[in-house]
Amino acid sequence: MAAYISDDPKLLDELFRKDGEGYLLVGYETGKEKPHVESSYMLYPADPDRQDPVYTFMALFSRETIKAKYAAFVPDTRLEIYSFPKMTDVPVLTRDIAKKEYISRIFLPYVREKGLVPLISTNLRNVLFAQSRNDIFMESGELPKLTAEQLDGLLQFHRKQDELAVRYNYNPIHKLPLHAVETSKGILFFSDIKIGRNGLKSFYQQLSGNYFRVHSEPGPVRQYQVNSLSDNIRPLVDACYRKNPQNGEGEYDFDETIFSKDTFRDRNRWRQTFETNMEPTASEFLRLTEFAGCPASRNNTDISKLLYLIENGFKRDIVGDTDFGYRNVFQEYVTRIDNCINGQSSGLNLADVLDEMRRKAKNILQTEFDVRGHRTLERTLNDKSVPFLIGGADASQAMRQALLEGKWIYSSKISESMPGLHFLHADKKCNRVVAYSRPPAGEAVYQEKNGRIIPYTAALKKEVKTKKNNSPKL
Repeated sequence: MAAYISDDPKLLDELFRKDGEGYLLVGYETGKEKPHVESSYMLYPADPDRQDPVYTFMALFSRETIKAKYAAFVPDTRLEIYSFPKMTDVPVLTRDIAKKEYISRIFLPYVREKGLVPLISTNLRNVLFAQSRNDIFMESGELPKLTAEQLDGLLQFHRKQDELAVRYNYNPIHKLPLHAVETSKGILFFSDIKIGRNGLKSFYQQLSGNYFRVHSEPGPVRQYQVNSLSDNIRPLVDACYRKNPQNGEGEYDFDETIFSKDTFRDRNRWRQTFETNMEPTASEFLRLTEFAGCPASRNNTDISKLLYLIENGFKRDIVGDTDFGYRNVFQEYVTRIDNCINGQSSGLNLADVLDEMRRKAKNILQTEFDVRGHRTLERTLNDKSVPFLIGGADASQAMRQALLEGKWIYSSKISESMPGLHFLHADKKCNRVVAYSRPPAGEAVYQEKNGRIIPYTAALKKEVKTKKNNSPKL
């Protein structure tokens, strides 16, 4: 027979009016030093005419255990079952008093005054801690004598749950939907309460603030709405939040260790709400800041405006923006472009003026900033923190320096997909290293050998001798 657990108040009323033996299942929290979770306070009848009251208790215990596994934290709930010889002697739960108040102020003082001992008593946290280990076996709901190591683990588990309880304002129910953000490092999960929303905002603020840096997130970055909470996701929710040990204030840490690399079985049910490829362009940067609602720094604002001029050409609102740090530099182009449009230009045509403006914007971007995807060749080759791959391996310092000096460099393997390319040369005008199948005639060529750059000498092709056939021709 299935266990019968019901919140119907009529069943409790009937039990309290029963002129004979009865059983009550009760749930509550102990201790007065902290706020208590409302959902920890439970009162259920156990009718022996329907089933074994212990069986009913175990059904309640099983339900609460499952709920706790998916909660934001495990409440410090104690579950007990009491037997009363005569239910009419037990103080009645009236409609004008809440269960929490009744259990705390009336029921528990009553059973303690009478010296009543529960048939079963167990702490939800202790049970879940024991279930997480294979060396602890509970008997009759209580923990056995623990070793020092086990006791330390139990205390740490309780402290962790207390911290989570404070974090989630003593509400163990996760508010859905969750928000998942996927990057090249893995996935972060955020709750839909204040702590999670603030964490999500902080993540995007950091992402947008570092958007143009050389070592920023390469992307893509995707955000999903998650409408269910699985057992492998629950421990990851708001995992980036922690308290600063120095000042005790909450902060968000987006270190690589926080990101989950796991595959989630329900991922096909997630709804994607945003995606950016993180390309270092003005349009993609603006998409991110607009979606996240993050204000751009003065530095990033100037970079995005310069990129816009490079990518799209003249825009009056940008050049005339008083917040644009290079407004005065480009102000002259407003008059020149207007003259071209009105047929009053005596010099370059409109296309030439726009090209000149783009070159100026590009020069400023490359000389006064260090933007990923727009670095000068010198910066790229001089920066050992960023791999410069030749044949799948990072170029040595000697190789980088030789390219910077304009030398033609031979490499036996440059690209798997293009095996015919063997010669490298830095084209500073194009701002990149170009691979060729052969060098220009008369150019000196070098190669790297044992960490040194030495002149390259092409290997002589072996002459294949064919055996002479002296047999008579037919």
